[in-house]
Amino acid sequence: MRYSFTKLLFAGILLFGGKTMIAQVKEVCGTDLERKKLIALYPEILEREADFEKRAAERLTSIMRIEGETIIIPVVFHIIHDYNGENISDEQVYDAIENINADFRKTNTDFAATIPEFEDIAADCNIEFRLAQKELSSGCTNGIDRIASLRTYSGSDAAKLGGWQSGKYLNIWVVKDLQNGAAAYAYYPGSIAGIMYTVDGIICRQDYVGTIGTAGTYAAHVLSHEIGHYLNLQHLWGNTNSPGVACGDDQVPDTPITEGWTSCNLAGNTCSGSIDNVQNHMEYSYCSTMFTEGQKSRIYATLEAEDAMRNNLWTEENKILTGTNDGYVSGLCTPKADFHTPDRLTCKGNSITFYDVSFNAEVESRVWTFAGGIPETSTEINPVVQYNDVGWHSVTLTVTNASGTDTKVFDNYLYVSSSVPELDENYFGDFNAEEEVNSNWILYNKYPDDREWLWRSTNGYWNTGCIWLNSRFGPDLETDVAISPSFDLSSGLTDNLFFKYSTTSFGVSADDYTMALKVYYSTNCGDSWIYMNKVTGQDLISSYGGSSDFYPNYPDQWASAEFNLPEASKTNNVKFKLEFNYNAYVNNVFIDDFNFFSGVLSSPLQEELIALKLAPNPTAVNSETILYYSLKEQDELQISIVDLFGKTIATVDLGLQTAGSHQYVINPADIGISKGCYIIKIGNGQFSATEKLFVL
Repeated sequence: MRYSFTKLLFAGILLFGGKTMIAQVKEVCGTDLERKKLIALYPEILEREADFEKRAAERLTSIMRIEGETIIIPVVFHIIHDYNGENISDEQVYDAIENINADFRKTNTDFAATIPEFEDIAADCNIEFRLAQKELSSGCTNGIDRIASLRTYSGSDAAKLGGWQSGKYLNIWVVKDLQNGAAAYAYYPGSIAGIMYTVDGIICRQDYVGTIGTAGTYAAHVLSHEIGHYLNLQHLWGNTNSPGVACGDDQVPDTPITEGWTSCNLAGNTCSGSIDNVQNHMEYSYCSTMFTEGQKSRIYATLEAEDAMRNNLWTEENKILTGTNDGYVSGLCTPKADFHTPDRLTCKGNSITFYDVSFNAEVESRVWTFAGGIPETSTEINPVVQYNDVGWHSVTLTVTNASGTDTKVFDNYLYVSSSVPELDENYFGDFNAEEEVNSNWILYNKYPDDREWLWRSTNGYWNTGCIWLNSRFGPDLETDVAISPSFDLSSGLTDNLFFKYSTTSFGVSADDYTMALKVYYSTNCGDSWIYMNKVTGQDLISSYGGSSDFYPNYPDQWASAEFNLPEASKTNNVKFKLEFNYNAYVNNVFIDDFNFFSGVLSSPLQEELIALKLAPNPTAVNSETILYYSLKEQDELQISIVDLFGKTIATVDLGLQTAGSHQYVINPADIGISKGCYIIKIGNGQFSATEKLFVL
């Protein structure tokens, strides 16, 4: 069985929304919900967590070898970005480290505001977080890795790219936005151990890292809160409650039992008869200043635990391995070559500005190579290059300093389109010839990964050629695009865009069909795009197939899309973009017969079954829908009801049916089907027609 990353426990989702105070937030934490989901998949987690707590309690009563020494924990930041503001500066990361260390050493400037009731138990945890200076290969690093990916826009476990070995580094991933709308989340060691070590760490929005750059003072303690979860600290109201709902306990003796706070009421008293520790870093108040001595002891017990290798992080051997040991001075690192341009799709004759955004060390010199560009080479930081040749172009950047040289080669980096289209409304893209697809279509995988639009010689409509997206089990909210050639539609002879599509899903309810196939147009060679419309929800499901790798083999597994062309698109140079937006239940997607004059689905079933319709659709479980069908000539027919996994739920033998119109009443409750999407199939064993039925 495959388990989605989104079904894993995340602990400590902190702040929702933009740069607003927590008190203004309606929803705060998904810990309880996600923990329940994880336990539903892995019931043994309850036993494992209980065992972890038991062993932690035993360690609390022992003389721990880490007491009295400064504990050093190596950290690496992975900046997941699209070359915009989320590609935060090194200085912002350094500022974040300073804030974290101040919180864990009780030197944060706002500690002075701690109320007297908790001053005596406020803890100097004696922990220092240091950016790694060595990779496991002994390569030199500044502890800040940078990875270009569109997953920055929908941060989740799927966006935790390039993680360094768990148990040797604390991984912190930085993204533009989190999929769940939060600011950050982390994992408890007792829950994550042995399940998904590759996603162990913290993921955080870029505007909650440090207090400078894209962040602000509101974010000063966010990462400290998440590191608390990483080191097994719960929210003060516990991990099975939400703030302000009911009294809860965080298993720490010196933090009063509380309902939890989303405001800064320093005199608040909800459960214990004494003042709540509203200023604790594990609260949701916006005035946190401290950890307690009890929390420090719980952290130390965690650092002694083998679970998720927390006990290895701070060992002398690991500090030497990661370059975080006292006295280690890193030499000059070699820069890592990287570059970008906002204009990777352009027209013939245009000029493009390239930007050197190399990282890991200062660059002393550089050499660019632009295949098909004018100039072909440059040593400037941000050169301007003109392109006059249509097609894909590669770019190479070599950067050097006294420590060494690094080169980045990006094939098919930039696509140049003709400024004078050779195609018009008579184009019919049947995708049967790979050469035609490669010559005209831009199958654009912006940051190359293992999911992309490709040409395929089979599985198209009537088993011909097509383009397809291997999107099955793809990351939720991922996008991939296919871009058409340029057309001259200025004659005004066409009003519509048509294409055929085929896909399925393994969702079970209407809420599971949020995937979408969106269509855009551009009149400036792809510099900017204007949204037209989309196919989504139940309309996008053209066949059944469930979670098995889906490949259409029959015409009745296809559907036709029709889009009205906006008047602004009827120019002498227009492109169209097909953008598929993933969700957690998608399967492979196939496109065929892209054209401007016909969306007809020609099929043998039209020779036998003239019409097939369900109404009402959707229908309720305890209601009914009517299957209307019309025959050209008499035939023996059978109705089959199939779920999206291909399992037959019910069959009805209709016997010999005369030519003409008929109807059959389907009551979901009577045949034992519940909420979800089903395929209603009627046929004679040789020919059949299908229609989707949604039961709500």
